[in-house]
Amino acid sequence: MNSLDAFEGFWGSEKPGQPNLVLAADDAFSGTVAGTDGCNRLAGRWRLDGGVVRFTQMASTMMYCEGVDTWLSQAASAEVRGKTMYVFDRGGSSIGTLACRS
Repeated sequence: MNSLDAFEGFWGSEKPGQPNLVLAADDAFSGTVAGTDGCNRLAGRWRLDGGVVRFTQMASTMMYCEGVDTWLSQAASAEVRGKTMYVFDRGGSSIGTLACRS
């Protein structure tokens, strides 16, 4: 998918302790990202690169939350297939999914 509309919006759960991201576009190929890994706040930038979202300049708080899986803090890229965002780490390994909420 190369349409920016396929990536913009709210991804994940609104429930406490659950991961989510909000992608907002600044222009045709990039924008801001904010959310949580279920414990820590995440913020940064994203850009569209050949149908793949690349997360850049990501920052995170560093709180400890017992029993929370903070996999989303390792996000480096993502692909959207249907209503699901597949998230990958720097090595290209799949680390989780987020459902579209918008």
